[in-house]
Formats: sequence, C-alpha cells, structure tokens
Amino acid sequence: MPKSPAADPKNLTDLPELNDLAEQVGEFIAYWGFKKVHGRLWTHLFLSEHPLDAAEFIVRLGISKALVSMTLSDLLQYQVILPAGKSPRGTDLFVANPDTSGVITNVLRTREKRMLSRIEAAFRLFKGLPAKDKKVRALSDSRQEELGTLIQGAQDAIEGFISLTSIDLKNWK
Repeated sequence: MPKSPAADPKNLTDLPELNDLAEQVGEFIAYWGFKKVHGRLWTHLFLSEHPLDAAEFIVRLGISKALVSMTLSDLLQYQVILPAGKSPRGTDLFVANPDTSGVITNVLRTREKRMLSRIEAAFRLFKGLPAKDKKVRALSDSRQEELGTLIQGAQDAIEGFISLTSIDLKNWK
C-alpha cells in the first residue's frame, strides 16, 4: 500500500511552519535542561498521526543517524516516547507518550529529584564544616539556613508534584 503524500517525510522538510514550531519547542525544552534536538524530534513525533522511525527523523530534522539514535535513546529513557513495534521494513517505530503529565512527573522523579538529592548531600557536608572554617571565610550562618530552607522547599515541591495522580492543564491560563 503506498504512503500518502502527507506521510512522506520529504514532504515535511519544506514546511517552514512545522520546522519553526519544532525549533521553538526545542528552545523551550533546552531551557529545562534537555537538548534542543529532543524537543524538535518530540514535536515531529507528537504531531504525527503515525509512528515514525529513525530514517524519517534523519530526513525531517536533517541530522545524523548517530544523533537520532542518541536522541531516541534519551527520550525512551525518560519515557517521553514509546516503542511502537516494527515498520514493514523492520525498523523500530516510535510514538510520543500520550500521557504528558506522566512524562513530566517521570522526568521530575528520575532527573530533578536525583539532582536535588545531590544538592542536599553537598549541603549536609558543607553544613558539617567546623564553624571556625566558615567564620574565617566570612560565610553567613543565616544564609546557610536560608539555603537549607530553599533546598527543603524545592524537595517538598517536587514531592508534591510527583504525588499528584493527574494534572489537568485544561483550566490553566
């Protein structure tokens, strides 16, 4: 069965509106600590009516096979995308995870929570330094306590967000 013209990735490479949207999402995703290519690839996948394979991303995004492979691996790790079987050619297919709130929660759980744990461990080590060492370097006790409160607040916020069973973004304006 021949592909429809819209399903042909070559027909999407000259669609500047889609490419611009993917670029903008990539910029936003990069702001949150991912790479721009993660957002670009996800946008194409999220908007696609059909699962896509690596070859389609190479054509659509104009990037190397190695970069596509690494990007897919990263997005699979965070469950941003999901495997969707094999194409008629035997290549792996992917879809965007439709549970976007679950994706956000998973990223917070696997990445940000781990990062905050490392910050908290470093803070405990710093806090355990002898007072004289801190005094010699003119380090503020009150600022140390304030930083501890900020770290705890960030951990509480992440835990609170992760504990939500669902997130309804429809009413958010």
